[in-house]
Amino acid sequence: MNHYLYKQFYRNKAYIISLLILLFAGLSSLYTGKKFLDRNEDIIDKSANYQKKSLDKNIALHSNDVGLLLYYVKFNLVNEMPKLAALNIGLRDLNPSIQGVTIRNLEEQKNNSDFFNPANAAVGNFDFSFVLVFLFPLVIIAFCYNIISEDQEKGTWKLLSVQSLNLRKLIDVKLLIRLMAVSSVYFLLLIVAVIYIKIPVDSAFIIFALSGLLYLIFWFALCRWIIGYQKSSSWNALALVIFWMGMNFIIPMSGNMVIQKIYPAKEGLQAQIEQREGYHNKWDEAKVPTMQKFHKIYPQFSKYTVEENSGYSYTWYYAMQHMADVESAGSSTQYQAKMQSRNDAAVYLGYLLPNIQTQLVQSQIAKTGMENQLNYTEGLKNFHEKQRLYFYPYIFENANANIIDWAKQTVKTYDDLQKINLLRVFLPYLILISFILILSQIKFRKLC
Repeated sequence: MNHYLYKQFYRNKAYIISLLILLFAGLSSLYTGKKFLDRNEDIIDKSANYQKKSLDKNIALHSNDVGLLLYYVKFNLVNEMPKLAALNIGLRDLNPSIQGVTIRNLEEQKNNSDFFNPANAAVGNFDFSFVLVFLFPLVIIAFCYNIISEDQEKGTWKLLSVQSLNLRKLIDVKLLIRLMAVSSVYFLLLIVAVIYIKIPVDSAFIIFALSGLLYLIFWFALCRWIIGYQKSSSWNALALVIFWMGMNFIIPMSGNMVIQKIYPAKEGLQAQIEQREGYHNKWDEAKVPTMQKFHKIYPQFSKYTVEENSGYSYTWYYAMQHMADVESAGSSTQYQAKMQSRNDAAVYLGYLLPNIQTQLVQSQIAKTGMENQLNYTEGLKNFHEKQRLYFYPYIFENANANIIDWAKQTVKTYDDLQKINLLRVFLPYLILISFILILSQIKFRKLC
């Protein structure tokens, strides 16, 4: 019987065509991801060359004025992008994977990013995670919605009931055949990704692959439950499509609006306004109070003082640049906290919706999600401070630029060492799948 069911499935041209279309869509997404990865690597390479040329040019022009030299020079920090990012581009298309900053005020600089096509930003990238989350379920629905109803509508269900010793096993075999077919396409695409994109087969890749497989199993479990009601084919298809639309569009969009309402993040703009006002106001304020506040933060520079009636001083200039950041630090911290709260709320929503869980898990592993961006922002802040503290003594002493070891000023890389909690990754899938299988098993008792 099982051999006959295999032949029945694979002789259906519509099923084979669906699998081929799914395979083609997956291959297209891999090509998109590879091109995105190549473009990002090319930008990083060019940035390294640009930083070196910029340093050489400014050293040649302003070697006797290190304060002016460091006004122009940018130092780049790369947000490391693993090969898995080609499968889940996430927020990397909107947020830069490399950012250059001067040692001046940071708050305004950290929000600078690349120009991008707003049409692409609205639609999003056609990456592998998009194919997995949105397209694979549609094929699963097309394969499974009429497993029972087709025989009922053809009038062969009663005959099948008489001939089969166990209808539940027969239906489960049909579902298993379809699961194997869809999973074969899924794993074939992953194998192609490993070879084509050169993704290392490590623990991160295995977690990435297993989360996708559990997502596919969830949809087969859901189909098993729906067809267990023994309704018509149109009813089954409509119910499953409503589930697909609700999970992928209605609930996430509604949830996003609620999250934005609960955590309105106006502090990002407020921080930039406060920073700019703090910077511009310093030109009209007394210099000594600014320097006293600066020395309170960095007592190691207390010996570098500025007289109130003295002329323009780079010591005062860079001190007041930092104090503008300090004055906006409260709003900046609140903004970061609210963005973290938004991300946490999305994680909790993902525990209930496997599509969101899959996207969040895979973006976390690929380092393309919101958590990575928040961590990178904090890393950029630490990098900026390290650069400032390194160059401040040279500026304050008006040293010659030639005594600085510029060979050390290469492009640095930020490595986001996030720890993956396997329980949080897999438990939501297992609970939902088990719950739906229990519900479907209750319905399947009526088949015997």
